[in-house]
Amino acid sequence: MGMIAMSERDLQRIEILSKVVDGHMTMVAAVHVLTRDLAGAN
Repeated sequence: MGMIAMSERDLQRIEILSKVVDGHMTMVAAVHVLTRDLAGAN
C-alpha cells in the first residue's frame, strides 16, 4: 500500500472516529471533541 498524505487535523479526526468504531468513545463524546476542534480552527 502507498503513502497517504493528510493534515494533522484530519489524522486526529480519524483517530477519534476509530475510537467510536472500536467502542472506546461514544458518538456524543466524539461530537464534542470534533466540534471543539472546529471552533478552535476559526
